[in-house]
This record gives sequence, C-alpha cells and structure tokens, in this order.
Amino acid sequence: MSQDKNNIIKQSQLYWSDQLEAHSNQFDSAHFNKDKAINISQYVFCDGNFLLKRWKSFSSPLFCIVEIGFERAINFINTAQHFLNFQKKHPDARLQRLHYISFEQTPLSIEELTHILQQFPQFADVIKPLIAQYPIKLIGCHRLSFNDGQIVLDLWFGDTNQQLNNINGCNDGIADAWFLNTLHLSEEATKEHQTFCDNLSKHSKKQATLSALTTSSLVKNTLIKSGFQVRIDKGYQQQSDILLGELRTLPATEQTKQDLSAPLHQANTSIKDAAIKDVAIIGGGISALCTALSLAKRGNKVTIYTKDNHLGTGASGNLQGALYPLLNQQHDELGQLFANAYLYALNFYKEIDHQYPFAHEFNGVIQLAYDPSSTKKLQKINDANLPEQLLHWITPEITNQLAGVSIDHPALFYPTGGWLSPREVITSLHKKLNEFSNVTIHYHHQINTFSEQPSLHEQQPESTEWLLQAAVTNTLDSTNQLKEYTHNTLVIAAGFDTLTFDQCRAVPLSAARGQVSHIKTNPTLSSLKRTLCHEGYLTPSIQGEHCMGATFKRHDQDIEYRASEQIDNHQKLKKCIANKPWVDSITVNEQAHVGVRCTTRDHFPYVGALTDYNQLKQNYELASSTNKNLTVLSGVYLLTGLGSRGLCSAPLLGELLASDINNESLPLDKNIVKRMQIPRQWINYMLKNKALKD
Repeated sequence: MSQDKNNIIKQSQLYWSDQLEAHSNQFDSAHFNKDKAINISQYVFCDGNFLLKRWKSFSSPLFCIVEIGFERAINFINTAQHFLNFQKKHPDARLQRLHYISFEQTPLSIEELTHILQQFPQFADVIKPLIAQYPIKLIGCHRLSFNDGQIVLDLWFGDTNQQLNNINGCNDGIADAWFLNTLHLSEEATKEHQTFCDNLSKHSKKQATLSALTTSSLVKNTLIKSGFQVRIDKGYQQQSDILLGELRTLPATEQTKQDLSAPLHQANTSIKDAAIKDVAIIGGGISALCTALSLAKRGNKVTIYTKDNHLGTGASGNLQGALYPLLNQQHDELGQLFANAYLYALNFYKEIDHQYPFAHEFNGVIQLAYDPSSTKKLQKINDANLPEQLLHWITPEITNQLAGVSIDHPALFYPTGGWLSPREVITSLHKKLNEFSNVTIHYHHQINTFSEQPSLHEQQPESTEWLLQAAVTNTLDSTNQLKEYTHNTLVIAAGFDTLTFDQCRAVPLSAARGQVSHIKTNPTLSSLKRTLCHEGYLTPSIQGEHCMGATFKRHDQDIEYRASEQIDNHQKLKKCIANKPWVDSITVNEQAHVGVRCTTRDHFPYVGALTDYNQLKQNYELASSTNKNLTVLSGVYLLTGLGSRGLCSAPLLGELLASDINNESLPLDKNIVKRMQIPRQWINYMLKNKALKD
C-alpha cells in the first residue's frame, strides 16, 4: 500500500437549502429529498430485493446485504428498522442476524450525517447507535454493532472499486442482496465495468438479488456477462426506471496456482460447511473473552478452559492500561490494523461499560516527544496527515495544560484515548458472558494436548472433532485428575502458552516480561489528569493509586516480583521527564503486577486458521522448492502475539475470528488479514529455501 492511501478519502460537501434539503456540488444534484427518501429506499431496495418475503422463509441465521454508496444512511436505517420489526414479529424465525456491508467513497462528516438523520425521528432506535459509533475518516472497514450484535454494519471508506476488491471472500459468497445506490464508474471504461460486476458475482451467494438506481445499458450488459439475469422496471411513482436482477450462473474462472503469500482460510474443509455449534477456547485473558463474546452472540456453543482459578490472571490482569493505537508514517497495513481496531475497541468498551461499568477515562493520551529520537519518530507519525480526531501535535504549553502537571515537552495527543482497568474489564466481560446460556467456563483446567479424531455425529460423519486432554485441579486437596473433552472447533488464545502444544511449537512467538509499578498518589501527583506515554507510561489515579511502567524483558517468562524493576520504572520516568518535583515526589513501594507479553517480530498478531506444520514441513522437505503445499488443521484457530497493544486489538481480532469461524465477511482488508496469517514466517523461509525447525 502506498503512503498516501490514508489521504484518498474525500469528505462530501453539502449545502443546505431553505427547505432543509441537502445539495452536493460534487454530484450536481439534490442529495436527497426528505419527503421521498424513505419511500424511494423502500420501493427500490427493500421491495426490489423482496426482503420481507425472503426473511420469513430464509433458511440461514444470517442475511447479508452489500450496498454500493452509503451516502446519507437512508437505505441502512430503513432496512435495519424493518429487520428489528421483523425480529419482534417473528422471534422464532431461523433468520436471527442482519449483516449490512456498505462502501462509501466520500463519507459525510458526523455533523452532516447527524443534521440529515435528525429529520427522521421514526428511526431513532437505529440512528442513535449509528451516530454514537460513526467512524472518523479513515480508510478501510469499520464494524459497527446494533442491538447486541443482532445487526452488524461494515462501513468501508475509500475508493469503492478498490475496497470492494479488498473485501475478504467467503465460502459460497457473501451477499444475499445488493443495493447499487451509487456507481463510481466511467461511461467508457468497459474493463472497469466488467471488473466491478465480476466482483459482484464473485461475492454473491446463490440466487442473490440486486437493485440499482441506474438503467445504463453498459451496466446492464456487463451484469449479464457476469452471470446476472436483469430487467428494467418502473421507478418510484413511475419516475426514473430502475434495474433489478438475480444471480443465475457464475462466470467461468481460471484455476490459479497456489499463492504462498495468500491468506489461509478453511474454505474447503468439512468444518466450514457444517453448522459451527461447539467451540472450545483455551485461555482466560481479554482476547479469549472478546472472542467468546463474539461467538456467543452468533449462537455458537462456547466453552472456555483456563488453568487458573479466575479469569485474567496474566498480562490481562493489570490494574490500569493505556488505550491508543500503534501508528506509523506510511499508514500501511500495520497502521491501518491498529487505527481501525482502536476505533472498534472504543465502541466495544463503551458498550460493555454502559451495561457493566468498569473504571476508565477516555479523556486523551499524551505521547511525549522527550528527546531527539522520540521527537523524530512522533513527527513522522504526525506527517501521515491522519484525521485530527485521531491524533494531532501539541506544544509544550498545551502538554502541560492537558496533563495538569509540568512536563515541558511537545507531544502527540490522542484525544479519544485514555486508560482503562483490564482487571475490571475482565469482570465486566465475565458478567456479560453470563447472560448467555451457550457459554461455559471451566476453571483449574490445564489443557495439555489436543488431537484429531473422527466425528461421532451421525449427521457429520466426515467432519473432524478435537479431543482435549485436561489436567483438572481439585481445589480441596490440590490433586489433579485427567479429563477429556471433544469439540469440533478449537481456538487457542493462550498467549505464550500457545507454544506448549505440539501443533503450535514452531509459531515464532517471543516472551517479554513486564512489571508494572503501583504507586500511591500524593498532592502533586494527584494533579495528573491524562495518561502519559514515554519509554513507559503513567496513568492518572484509580482509588488513590497510579500505574507506572512497564519493564520489557525479552525472552523472560519469570513472573516473580523484582524490586530492581520498580526502580527501573521510576528511572525511566525521571529520564523522560527530568528535573520535575512531582516526578521526584513519587515513592516506589513493593506493589506491582507482573505479566508476560506474547510478542511477534513484525508486530502483527497471529490470527486465523492454524497451519498443519508437520504436513507443511514434510511436504517442504520431500517435494521440490516450487511445490510447498499449505494445509490447515480443520477447525483449529490461533489468536496470539498481541504484545503490549492487546487492549487495542483484542476486541476487533476476536470479532474477526468469530466471523471467520462462521464463514462471514471479515471486518478487515484482505491485505491486512494476509499479514496476520499463521505461516507467514515459515513461508518466508520456504521462499528462501531455508530449513524449517523441528
């Protein structure tokens, strides 16, 4: 991805008439007529795709609509409201969830969108959460959730044709219906039209329907070539004609050789074709619980196994942690991953807090430029020209004002960032999971091994099940007994403990010990108002204590308290904020939390289907260098290597994994997903003809 990709999104400019109608000079037309907008949306898109009729007899739990042109959100609010009404009238229907995917090249600002939608009070139940979650102008996919996941909206910002090409494909397609609201296609570029329509066909499920606000013969003929049966129909109130269609045949595609750099999915395995009902999760941290919640909302049976007597005992058990994204000047795949994950995390935590409150302050993070090296690094990030709502440069004077204490350094300021208590988040997530009868948590269960066995289910005789062997501790006498459990799907979200499993032994993970100091507040330190990040971090007080940290000891898994690291944390703060009485006033005590971060070499976590390493290694050693087959362990997934930014990335990555397990469109660009695939380091070795470890 080129450096300027974050700059391709242009904001739509609207002008308002005396009749409160919006006009766009960009398109030289009335942006909408509020009196007709809903009626047109209903006639062209809802009725044109026979939504209400299809929903009543739909045989799948998920219906997916893909829209080209989100514009003023009229189609979305109308369709979402219909779906909520449908659910109330038909609570026992097979169809339970709506996935609405929309692409927008020139998104409105939140102020313009709010101005428009306030004229439709009848849709308040949808509009209020839409405005609350509406993303800033950042390229890529932004996933929004409504009614506890009953409706999911994916907003793809950026060049429509390019983003449509970057969406992750699914086994048997994505779209049940297409809303072609706006087409960014030239009049002459027939190749562009064909590519666009082929993408529609490629991402369509069998007998997907479409409706469009166009009767262009070029579009019509190209859709026919792409496998759609189309017809022209009268528009609303006999006005401009519209185009209606249905997928009949898939266009012939050439078989391509296996691409070693392509992301691995389980598209051709029996587990993908079966109804996923039984998912085991190994791990008890934030990433495991976020994944469990996303799976539970989809109706999956979820069983969590943790070796400890309570959840969040590892790195997720800190008293406080900073929440802000990992960015860079290029805003490449890594920057986009963390920027979009950060926006999702903010919405996720706010939703959890609304129901089960936890300690937090999202009033901003100050990342200090404390020496020439850090200044150069942060200025490069600032040069990416990302939206000011995400971050902006501040002077030493503003730093002091925002921090509430004297610092005298310039900084990057993340206005919506802040701190939260991972311990309390774990508790809140646990309370949320208790709402679901399909979630079970097993404590004191140390999973030692997992092995493949044939399915015992008569309806799925060819599918795979996984036998888990657990050492279960008796809390009364501390004795262990061995127990066995079977599940058809397995998620390993166990941090560095991932490497204890033979199938995961070669995943290139690193351990990094971190000790966070808990320090008592005092009259000068209590003035700190916002989270400071430097070589470490310092938080405002929570119940009279601050968190100061953290050490970073590579390849160190020891979790015993070290007095020396308490001093190290204070010295880092003194080094970065020198000669300040409030810093010197800090008294270091013996209160601390120690955890082991699980890190990766390239800062990308490992997320997705687990490669069959033994088979990969055997094929690589026996076959020629050009025949390195990549296979996966059917129904086994990893979520690990989140490093020090797990609070930021865990909610979206858990949602991504749940989407993948349930064969849904993923909430990230396929190029980003590719960078997180499990065998990426092994692929690099193979392409360079290097040996793989035993």
